[in-house]
Amino acid sequence: MQALDKLEHDMNVDEAAELLRVEEAAKPKTRRPNKYIFTIKIVEAEDLKACDPNGYSDPYVVLVDEYQTRLAKTKYIEKTLNPRWNASVDIEVTGALNIIATIWDYDTFGNHDYVGRTSLKLDPYHFGDYLPREFWLDLDTQGRLLLRVSMEGERDDIQFYFAKAFRHLKKTERDMVRSITDKLSVEITHTLSRETLRNLLGRNITASIASVWKKRQSTAPANAAVDAEKALEHLYNYFNDNFEIMNLTLTSATMQAVMARLWKDVLMTIENLLVPPLSDKPSTQKPLTQAEVDVVFKWLQSLFTFFNAKDEQGHEQGVPASVLKSAKWHELQSLNFFYFESTETLIRTSEGMAQATAQRAKQVQQAALHNNRLSAPAALGPTFGSIGSMGTIRRGKSIMMNRNLGTMRKAKEEKRKDLQADPSDDMILRILRMRPEAANYLRARHTQKARQEAAAIAQAIVRQSANQGLNTGQPAFGGALYGRNNLPRR
Repeated sequence: MQALDKLEHDMNVDEAAELLRVEEAAKPKTRRPNKYIFTIKIVEAEDLKACDPNGYSDPYVVLVDEYQTRLAKTKYIEKTLNPRWNASVDIEVTGALNIIATIWDYDTFGNHDYVGRTSLKLDPYHFGDYLPREFWLDLDTQGRLLLRVSMEGERDDIQFYFAKAFRHLKKTERDMVRSITDKLSVEITHTLSRETLRNLLGRNITASIASVWKKRQSTAPANAAVDAEKALEHLYNYFNDNFEIMNLTLTSATMQAVMARLWKDVLMTIENLLVPPLSDKPSTQKPLTQAEVDVVFKWLQSLFTFFNAKDEQGHEQGVPASVLKSAKWHELQSLNFFYFESTETLIRTSEGMAQATAQRAKQVQQAALHNNRLSAPAALGPTFGSIGSMGTIRRGKSIMMNRNLGTMRKAKEEKRKDLQADPSDDMILRILRMRPEAANYLRARHTQKARQEAAAIAQAIVRQSANQGLNTGQPAFGGALYGRNNLPRR
């Protein structure tokens, strides 16, 4: 990837693309078939059918098109009816295409059980605004599946093909890292579990009762902090054994990527241990007790120290603290703060955050309108990319924002700034899912978010069309600005 970045820099791709653009503008246009790239992210499912005797399933998703060509297959998630995959696939199309998502229950022996099926039509006409969409699709049995879909038009220029090559390399690296971490993540899920919490706290209670019963002061009850650390010993030994082998075969950069991905899996596991996924429906998941939450955050701090791996001089030998303290890490800190607040307090806080987010979106919109009066931007920016954390795919995920290492770093930094500037109430809503009395508020807040998202998309479409008209001196809607199938030209 570094070699491709150097080649892109040596060729001065941006300047070459601009020269070619000027040269091509003087030539007559040749009509060629439009190509589009759909990015489909299989995010999560909820309320799936139980297929195993333990009351759970081990679900995975298979994605095929209408011609029964397999497009993607996710890993299976053990013992859950609310799995989260976060797996992405790119699909190139020239016209509308129907895709079918089938969820199966993984079994070690015998045939895999059918969980449910749903479908979605990928039509470039309906994605002509090039803005991402989020779809909750009902299964034909029970439950539903969340897909995030975005579309980009394929461009015939040097920048686009460099960007496409970078994206392909990055995806290959990510898939390779994930193939390693998926095997290790099973141990993370097994260790950081409610069963471990029950066993750990059960021993402490038994030790305390025995101490009182025998009236012996010479032996103190088991120390919860020490026991919490001991519960991770097997996981640390497992990591160290595997890291020792990987250090012999992987480059230092790849090793860092593997450890960073494992840390992300740790954060996701702890998050799922504390709260259910985001939804507008109440959850059957029970909140942890104060003692259990204390143990979970002791685990988090201990694992942070392990992955950071400072030596005796205080130098970081593992993953830098700046990487470990990601947006998800900060969300977990806020979760610890809000976890035991009353339902009324949580609702008031959520309402305040929603109001602040709406106010910020309004200010951004007014600033964009003011800028349009002064000078028309060349393209649609990320103005509404983070409204209320509504699940939209940010601009940094697009192909052109990944055309070299510099744009990748810039997109990552912009995402970090967006998250800091726009605090979300998602964690509060996830806590409220475990409070039956908050069911009405959850539905109302979900409806409010959907309306905000629809309004933001409509405003972005109008602004994009107006910008195109101002930049070309042609009418903002219709005419030469639109290509085949009435799709806006990029």
